[in-house]
Amino acid sequence: MWSSMSKSTRYVATQDAVNAFADVAAKAPWLSIDTEFERIRTYYPKLCLVQIGAPGESVCIDPLADISLDPLREAIAESPAVKIFHAARQDLEVLHHALALMPNHLFDTQIAAAMTGYGDQVGYAHLVKTICGVELSKAYTRTPWCRRPLTDQEILYAFDDVEYLDTIFDELRHELERKDRLGWHAEDCAALLSGEWMDAENAGIEKVAKACSGLSQEAQSVAHALAVWREETAQRRDRPREWLLATSAIAALAERRPANISELAKVADIEPGTVKHRGDEILEVIKEGKKNADSFIARKPPTRPDEKTKALGNALWDTLNRLCAEAEIPTSCVAKRDDIRALAAGRRDLRLLTGWRRDFAGEKLEKIATETA
Repeated sequence: MWSSMSKSTRYVATQDAVNAFADVAAKAPWLSIDTEFERIRTYYPKLCLVQIGAPGESVCIDPLADISLDPLREAIAESPAVKIFHAARQDLEVLHHALALMPNHLFDTQIAAAMTGYGDQVGYAHLVKTICGVELSKAYTRTPWCRRPLTDQEILYAFDDVEYLDTIFDELRHELERKDRLGWHAEDCAALLSGEWMDAENAGIEKVAKACSGLSQEAQSVAHALAVWREETAQRRDRPREWLLATSAIAALAERRPANISELAKVADIEPGTVKHRGDEILEVIKEGKKNADSFIARKPPTRPDEKTKALGNALWDTLNRLCAEAEIPTSCVAKRDDIRALAAGRRDLRLLTGWRRDFAGEKLEKIATETA
């Protein structure tokens, strides 16, 4: 068992200190990792701090200092150490973008907590209080982490985000083993490490596609062209996509398809500054979208299920809720309501029907759906 002994903590802002800790990390049996970042004014997350704990020592590394974090890459991405995160998804995205790395041997304490009876998306502070008996401060939750210098109190606050992860890991891993769910956790962590969910560009385009699914083929082609242009421009300028052009504005542009600046200025949700500085560019994109409309595959709007399908979906959902209540895990840990609706409607390409989810509930639900259809 790895106990969370009192650790030596250091603020690291020199290359020699990074190199020294990289040697420690490469030999450690576990590393607890967290990041602080900002993403308010940028398309990409900006890494501001990296907190890493190892047996007997924690460091808070300043990536904004004139240092290279390359020495840590091998320890985080390739060493046999277990990499302990809480709610790892955003941290993985930040590390992947800023340092071009993806940790191996991931253990996500939030996923483990959901599988061991602590509830859905439980917070780190709650686990620290419940498992470690420590009440964490909330005084610096709104700290602008890219500001320098940081105060000693802010640095210690950041350290707390890794200080207790090893103790929480010990407890949750034991519970997973006791409940025979280590395989469940490993499967979901592997899905996180696959990186498929990191495709921010497609996420932005998909959001537009859903918003415009009820429009004509030409309108959807224009919306798609605008969505692609927005992503490329946001990435190039490193600005949030919605700052450049709101999704509601894209939908309005796709529906009205203005042909000149005067018409563009009358479209709802278009800022005057956008018309002034990017109006001609937007009109060219609209023209291109119209030109490609004949070959564009339009998305059909979602249809309402008939009464039989709706009743089946409700029955499947009730069955899943019962199974999850008996197992003391959140229903959302297994499937979303939309997945159950899709199953009732005849779809089978669902995560619910793969891996541990299939063994736990998916096979039973699929049988009910097939017999009822």
